[in-house]
Amino acid sequence: MAKELSCTMKELVPPDKVTGYVEPFCGAINVLLHMNEDYQCSASDYHPDLIQLWNEVQRDTFVCPLAVDAEFYEECKAYDSPSAMKGFIGFNMSFGGKFFSGFVDKYKNDKKEDFLKEAQNSLKKIQPRMKGISFKNISYEKLRPKGKLIYCDPPYQKTKFPIKYRTDTKQYDVFDNETFWNVMRKWSTQDNNYVFISETTAPQDFIPIWSKQSHRSASQSQKTRYKNDSNTFTTEKLFVHESLIKKMNID
Repeated sequence: MAKELSCTMKELVPPDKVTGYVEPFCGAINVLLHMNEDYQCSASDYHPDLIQLWNEVQRDTFVCPLAVDAEFYEECKAYDSPSAMKGFIGFNMSFGGKFFSGFVDKYKNDKKEDFLKEAQNSLKKIQPRMKGISFKNISYEKLRPKGKLIYCDPPYQKTKFPIKYRTDTKQYDVFDNETFWNVMRKWSTQDNNYVFISETTAPQDFIPIWSKQSHRSASQSQKTRYKNDSNTFTTEKLFVHESLIKKMNID
């Protein structure tokens, strides 16, 4: 969905309307790379190993491993953070792309999937497109954007249990959803920002301006050959605060 999301935001907020583009939950940087074609971009994430990886890939100093087995996977898991290799192995060589959720080759069965080669090829394609992007390891709450186009893709809201996300191998941090939406209100109503949020649900004062049925997890996609059923689909939406509707001339 990265191209569709970026095209939507570019149409509503052209580059001459803002001083730059900010992505506080940059993750796999799929949307960011499209926005970097037209905007001065800065990206951040709370995950130290992820940001270390992107910084080294951008500088073309990261060296991919030639092979990865279960022993090396566990070895990387114990590396001190920040570590680009720990980030590379933790996300790319784990089931469903979730940080150290289990060595992916254990789940291949008889499939001829080469996850290491796919990850290596992906970085080769990404690296030339990263020119000029500023990467920083920081929590979104500490950012003070002014006059920016901001795209947020936070951990998805849960209704039954607290939202947890892994930034280490031994603990999970809890994501405060109420605080997140309060910060989004502040950014949207102050300092001439334009804020877009990817989510499936939002508070009533946030209006969906785009939607598409999709898979939420990489482990549920057809590409990874995970068996799909009707319960794995969700409707992804792009929300903006009600104060921005008129400002962007949205009907």
